[in-house]
Amino acid sequence: MPDNSCPLCGSTLVSESKDSQHYIDASDYECPRCGKYRLSDYIKNDERFDVVKHLISAWIRRQHKLGEYNPLVRQSDSNGDWFDNLQRAGFPQGVSEKLDALLLAYADIIKDEYAKIVKIRLHSSLPAEIAARDFDEVKGLNQLLQQLDYIWCEPSNPYEHIRITAKGWFRINELKRSSRLSDSAFVAMWFDDCMDKYRKAAIKAVSHCGYKPIMIDQHEFNGFIIDQVISLIGRSRFLIADLSCKSEIDDPTNSKVRRGVRGGVYWEAGIAYGMGKTVIQTCQSSDESKRRVHFDLDQYQTIFWTEDELTPDIRDLTESISNPNFAEKLAQRIITTVGKGGYIPA
Repeated sequence: MPDNSCPLCGSTLVSESKDSQHYIDASDYECPRCGKYRLSDYIKNDERFDVVKHLISAWIRRQHKLGEYNPLVRQSDSNGDWFDNLQRAGFPQGVSEKLDALLLAYADIIKDEYAKIVKIRLHSSLPAEIAARDFDEVKGLNQLLQQLDYIWCEPSNPYEHIRITAKGWFRINELKRSSRLSDSAFVAMWFDDCMDKYRKAAIKAVSHCGYKPIMIDQHEFNGFIIDQVISLIGRSRFLIADLSCKSEIDDPTNSKVRRGVRGGVYWEAGIAYGMGKTVIQTCQSSDESKRRVHFDLDQYQTIFWTEDELTPDIRDLTESISNPNFAEKLAQRIITTVGKGGYIPA
């Protein structure tokens, strides 16, 4: 790859400079496809970089669309499972999701000029918008969209010049109706008085990042609670699962063992994982809780917290913060793995 090529997508860079002021191992790039971003050598030299660099490009485009500039820098002591989390950050996966994402991207370009022909090469950021690897993948998806009668392709430029059909606009309308709650986050936790401080800190972090926190004990509904939980998780962008617990109490007068492992939280996290949602795990940093984390979930990175960290204050996350509290750690994790949302609290 030429020296003036984007390390993420291979496009010819507009500019490149070494960022010696903030990070000695990072460079600033401006790419016509990815946009402006900062990338550390640590990330670029990781063996997983080539596998997920198209997702990094998509993550950067997402930040720009949300009006947020977040330098893409991760140091070795804080990187953790960032590469793995990136693959669960809500980007289109599989043919079906990418077809829908591409159709929506065309709708954003066309707006209300319904007869407009889109020349895909003129929209350099298009692959990054749908987490595609390159324009060849976009052309392949166009071929499938044409077979579905969602687009019409100009015969002289097959799969390069397209127009959305009436059937395609109906599909776009369906997709937009189904994504209304994408700026929400489901919080699975122990609803006990001892968790009040955690609850406030988690709500603060979620809201700070532009998402509406959803907790099942705050929702009125008819029918079975399980159906409601599944529906809310399905409509959420991501899920926070707090695994905190206390020693079990087996009271002969009570049919259920109290305290103990949070079975409901594990179930909700499993539902979210099965749906392909990003799951952010948290847990109290106590022997009672840490020793009870099941080995299946113990493989994933968990944010551990203590009581004195549960303050709802969040400082400027664009600056380096020493000794971050729990809300700040959680907000950083949300921004890193999911990105900023568009929800504004009333």
